[in-house]
Amino acid sequence: MVTRPSSARCPTVLFVAAIIALTASPGSAAQREYSGTESFAAPDGTRVVIDTDSVDVRLRTADVSEVEVATELRISGVGEERAENWVASHMPAIGVSDGRITVTVSPGRSGFLGLGTLTARARLGFLLPGHVVPDITTTGGSVSIRGDLPNARPLYLRTATGDIELVGAAASVDVRTASGDTRLELLRPLERFFARTSSGNLSLSGGSREVHADTASGSVWMDNLSGDAEVVTSTGKITLAWDRIEATGRIVVRSDSARIRVTLPEGPAPRGSLRTIAGSVRSDFPGVVNDAGDTVTLSGDGPEVLIDSASGDIVLEAGTWWGGSDQTTTE
Repeated sequence: MVTRPSSARCPTVLFVAAIIALTASPGSAAQREYSGTESFAAPDGTRVVIDTDSVDVRLRTADVSEVEVATELRISGVGEERAENWVASHMPAIGVSDGRITVTVSPGRSGFLGLGTLTARARLGFLLPGHVVPDITTTGGSVSIRGDLPNARPLYLRTATGDIELVGAAASVDVRTASGDTRLELLRPLERFFARTSSGNLSLSGGSREVHADTASGSVWMDNLSGDAEVVTSTGKITLAWDRIEATGRIVVRSDSARIRVTLPEGPAPRGSLRTIAGSVRSDFPGVVNDAGDTVTLSGDGPEVLIDSASGDIVLEAGTWWGGSDQTTTE
C-alpha cells in the first residue's frame, strides 16, 4: 500500500490509499489497477467542478461534512509500459482554491494500445454534503447522480456522448449534450429545466415549473410539469404532461416531422392554436378549424397553447393528475 503525496494546494487531503497490481502474461499483457480516496473540507458555498474526458462520474450526497473523491482505474490486455502510461494519464488533478474544488482528468490521445483482449475502466466517485454545488463536464464518460442538491441553481451537466442520470432533486438543472441521453427522476419539481441536445433523448419525471428544451433528432418525454414550457425538436417525438398550469401560462411546442402529444390538467380550456401541414390534429378542447383544415384555433380562456408541426400528428388531450402521460404509449 502506498500513499499518494498531497500537493501544497490541497492541504486538506486526509487520506489516500492506492492498490497497484501489475502482472505479466505469456503474451506480454499486463494488468494495472489504482484505487484511491481523498477528502476535502467543504464549508458553505463550496463548489465542486469536475471536468473529465472519457471517465465515468458517479456522485452521491450524504449526511457528511467533507467532500470525498474516489478514483478507480483498471486496464488489462496491453503491454506493461502502455498500462502504466494509461493509468498515469487518467489520474485526476485536484486543486482547492477560494471555496472551489476542481477535479480534472485530461488523458489526451491514448494511441494504439495493441491487439487482443483489452479491458479499460476509469471511474470517479464523489460523496458530497448536501450544501455543496457540483458542476460536471465529460466528453465520453457517463454521469450518474443520486441525492438532493438544494443549492444547485443550476446544476450544470455537460457531456458529448455520455449518458446523464439524476435521481433525486436540485433547485434547477442545465443540461447540454451531443448524443448522450438524459434521464431525470425527481423527488420534487425543479424551478427551471434547460436542456439542449443534438440527438440525445430527454426524459423527466417529477416536474418543473419552467422548461426550455430543444433537440434535433432526440425524443422528449416530460411528466408532472407545472408551468411555462418551450420544447422544440426536428424529428424527435414529444410527449408532455402537466399536473398544474395557471390560466396565464404559456406552452410552445414545435417539431418538423415528429408526433406531438400534450396532456393538460383539469381547469380552464386553453386558448391558442394547433397547426400541422401534413399531419392530423386531435383535441379534447373546444376550437375552430380553418378552411384549409390545417389549423385549430382554441376558443378557451385558459393557458396559451401553441403547437406547430410540419408533418407530424398533434394530440392535445385532457388528463388528470393521477393519470398523466404514459411513456410507453404507442398511440
